[in-house]
Amino acid sequence: MFNPDNQYRCDIIRGKAQKELDNLLSAYVNIIKEITPSTKDDFNINFNNYLSRAIYNNDYTDISEANQKTIRNHITEIAGKLFGLYYRENNFIYMSDSAKKLLEDEDQPAFFKNLCLNFQFPNGTQAIQTVKERIANKIKFKPFHFIIALLNIASQEQIILNKSELGYYVLNSLEVLQGLISPHEVIETIKHDRENKITKKLENTSFNTQHIREQLNLLALANMIDFDGQNVILNLSEMKTISFFLSELSTPLKFDIYKYNLENHDICKLMYSEWEKYFGQLAVENFEILDTSVESLQRKITTPLKMQKGVNYTILGDEGEEYVFELEKARVGKTHSRLVNKVLLLGKQKGLGYDIMSVEAQENYEDPEFARFIEVKATKRATEPSLEDSSWVDSVNLTRKEWIAAKQHRQAYNLYRVYFTATSTIIRKINDPYGKSEQGLLSILPTMYRMDFNSESIDGQY
Repeated sequence: MFNPDNQYRCDIIRGKAQKELDNLLSAYVNIIKEITPSTKDDFNINFNNYLSRAIYNNDYTDISEANQKTIRNHITEIAGKLFGLYYRENNFIYMSDSAKKLLEDEDQPAFFKNLCLNFQFPNGTQAIQTVKERIANKIKFKPFHFIIALLNIASQEQIILNKSELGYYVLNSLEVLQGLISPHEVIETIKHDRENKITKKLENTSFNTQHIREQLNLLALANMIDFDGQNVILNLSEMKTISFFLSELSTPLKFDIYKYNLENHDICKLMYSEWEKYFGQLAVENFEILDTSVESLQRKITTPLKMQKGVNYTILGDEGEEYVFELEKARVGKTHSRLVNKVLLLGKQKGLGYDIMSVEAQENYEDPEFARFIEVKATKRATEPSLEDSSWVDSVNLTRKEWIAAKQHRQAYNLYRVYFTATSTIIRKINDPYGKSEQGLLSILPTMYRMDFNSESIDGQY
């Protein structure tokens, strides 16, 4: 019989706040793209400097010791161990497949879904003594698969579970962590305790609750759950991904950490190396299973979506362009209805360097018919980016044609960064990015013309 009182603290790599993780992911990935493959020494030097400039506007050697420690934590603990964005092989460091996929589709929730599918206890992110202890305690657990299965049962039975229950009955329960208890047994035990007015919860201290909160945050970033105060609710708009998690729950751990002789130093090194490569791999053959539609992100789906055939990386770009196109028509039509026909969607025409041609309208009272050239860059993420958040940085990749158009049209050229989030769609406008690069308000790396920007670069938000 299930005894949830048999508790065991199974923590994970300490991350950052939920929004900060969402904020930094794009910056991490774009930096790693620029500096890999490389030797470990070159990787560290370059990552230190790129990230220091992005966060502190200074080279690594020019920031305080405390800030240097923060940068190293970002690189090793979060970008490396928690996110699995890179791995080491034959003395070189390479970008992981999951990071490459994020560069292609800019679907941050899909990245976190992939992370959750690959995650398990025990794993290769922690010190060897911790790994040995978990093996000695016979831990064999896929936390995110189990939570999704449990919440799915709860949804079917019209039961709402809270964070404390998920912590006590699941993520801190030794028998559950050992793989001995099913989600059905957990839900029946919770129902029994509720009926008998028995309340069981973790002590409300950071030591006891932080690892629970951080695991749930990863599922929220994956667009799989919602929080309503302390309650945790499954996002039923993601049924195709939910179904895949459920199908994998009863299968063995993908990474067989039990096969390694961890008393042997060389074998330990091998285990860590193989874990890094495993954790950053794509968890599914058909990545459409993990795709995040704008409808599922913004909870507008009432019936499951049909799977689309083939992989189409232009879908997100098209969604962003169409959203901005409609917004521009509304903006122009509000004050200059006769000029609405000047708003043209041109994204399918190659070589222009912009997606939409519009006019200034009310934003230039003297010359409302002056042209506005708009390049749209869209992304999906769970949380809203805030201009007041010091951790917010972002990067986009521009083609040579787009950068030439920015240089040619200057004040008439605008980059619209579209953020499809769970709560709203936000557009941030950067006017004259070429001029801003000359002023040092944003940075340009002329590999593909990657543009890094922060709140100082933004001219407007819609």
